[in-house]
Amino acid sequence: MNDPTLCGLNVPPSRSTLPNQRCKSNMNESLSIAHLEFEAGRFAHAIQFAQYSLAQDPDDADALTLLGMASLCFCEFDEGIDALERAALIQPLSRAIQIELAIAYGSVGRQNLSKELLMSVATSGKVSSAELLRIAAGLEAIDEPRLAMEACRQAGILNPEQPEVHYQMGYYAQQCGHPSEICESLIRHAIALDPRNVHFRIGLASLLIRLERKPDAIKVLTPVIPDRLEEVHCQCCLKRIANLFFDCDDVQRARLYASRLKTLTKQSFTAQQSNVA
Repeated sequence: MNDPTLCGLNVPPSRSTLPNQRCKSNMNESLSIAHLEFEAGRFAHAIQFAQYSLAQDPDDADALTLLGMASLCFCEFDEGIDALERAALIQPLSRAIQIELAIAYGSVGRQNLSKELLMSVATSGKVSSAELLRIAAGLEAIDEPRLAMEACRQAGILNPEQPEVHYQMGYYAQQCGHPSEICESLIRHAIALDPRNVHFRIGLASLLIRLERKPDAIKVLTPVIPDRLEEVHCQCCLKRIANLFFDCDDVQRARLYASRLKTLTKQSFTAQQSNVA
């Protein structure tokens, strides 16, 4: 994301992009375990067991797809791309998997290929609202905010009451240089549809901070802080909001954010050390 003013757009690959393969009677044990590990978020283990499965059958498209998605979730983009491309040679990838492959292309600097594949899926006529939102995030990641905004608009046509549509529209409107009043209005509409969404409120608060409207930013956050602070994982957002509360002499809530940031920083360091080991 080019500008971190709003949060909650650039999410990791969704685990729901993989079909439920455990019902297949011919699935080998390694692949079954790989799916369980993937669904549990243990991507390194999912990669390992998918590789065990491929050692038995190198042309198993399901194992290749799972290996690819687990690798992407583990930020091993080259390995993930290779596995998904191999799977695509054996059987067509689902739209959701194609979208993740396209986003991965963008992550490794292959912007033209990423844009081409994203637009191909977007214009296929069969895409869902959720898939269009993911396409929009991929387009924004390769610096195509206007195309991202159009994909988001199409998602809104399919599902006008989906809060995420309006939140993302507010973000892309900002990226496209639209007036801040329009961005704020769109995000406030998202909050009206989902009042307890802490990410929407932090996004709006971040925008209001940039507009030097700190009292309004605090008012936006009050209904969800500290109740839903544990849902916040963006360290940049936590720093920004902690500084807001410090600036407004709300030391108690500032310390809550600082404590949450410290916890996440420690968890991130521990995870990095574990991966190195």
